[in-house]
Amino acid sequence: MQLADDKKIRLMYRVEPGCLGPQGADHIEDFCRYANKHIKSPYYAQFLFLPRFDKQKDERQYSVKNRNLSRVQAKVYLNHFDIDIDTFEEQLDELLTKAIDLYFKR
Repeated sequence: MQLADDKKIRLMYRVEPGCLGPQGADHIEDFCRYANKHIKSPYYAQFLFLPRFDKQKDERQYSVKNRNLSRVQAKVYLNHFDIDIDTFEEQLDELLTKAIDLYFKR
């Protein structure tokens, strides 16, 4: 199934350097480039992984057509595809964990 890019939900996922261990700050930018290349988005979404240096910014930020969505709005959007937002986020966290492991095994 195809969906135009402007109709996809975009998830900006800010990854904390601590997720990569004690030396995470040294690897976070390279890891985010790696994740953006290797973690494939589903047909209805676009993922963007960025370092999270500012704790005041949310870890996850959803948007459609450059308009930010609240978590409730993102949930409604995902429900159109029969996707539960909690399951969606859990699966993405698992993909991120696997990507971290693969990143360090390179």
